[in-house]
Amino acid sequence: MPLKLLIVVVVAAAVSSAPATASDALVVDLEQRVSAQGVDKVNEYLIGSFAMVTLNDSTARCELPAVSLSIQLARGSRSKAVDAHREALRAAAGSCTGFVLALLSPKEVPTFCASVSSWTVTQMARELRRRIRSIEADELLRSTQRGKACRAAYLYELNNTRVGLRVGPANSAAASR
Repeated sequence: MPLKLLIVVVVAAAVSSAPATASDALVVDLEQRVSAQGVDKVNEYLIGSFAMVTLNDSTARCELPAVSLSIQLARGSRSKAVDAHREALRAAAGSCTGFVLALLSPKEVPTFCASVSSWTVTQMARELRRRIRSIEADELLRSTQRGKACRAAYLYELNNTRVGLRVGPANSAAASR
């Protein structure tokens, strides 16, 4: 891990030792379950439970222990729970980008540097542009492989999805006459 990313992780860990939040007990319980039962069993347990909602809300709010656990759970076998963790992490990536990226492998970055499915087209365009500007403004993110990959993923989505697609004339044959 590059020194700059290691520093981000260490600072984030120090911040995460702040006073306990309501979700801390849940995160501790889920971490113990992961150790005892494995990621897929915990994801199976979370499907349809209120604990899933609590964890994903904490993740989206960038509560660092929840973000860290959600990344671990998002690496499980494909399931509704994995999809929910990924959505929460996509939301978190807009607020605590450096921390999220520090915990990802370079190959995982495009999966999490993507839009949230609940955004409208207008929200998506605005938020993707904001996130790109945020990365460009941050020296650490701008200079790392993960930061560059995240910016590239946002830019690709902005230019190649429903946000970036342009509608041509209604009848191209009539337009050419």
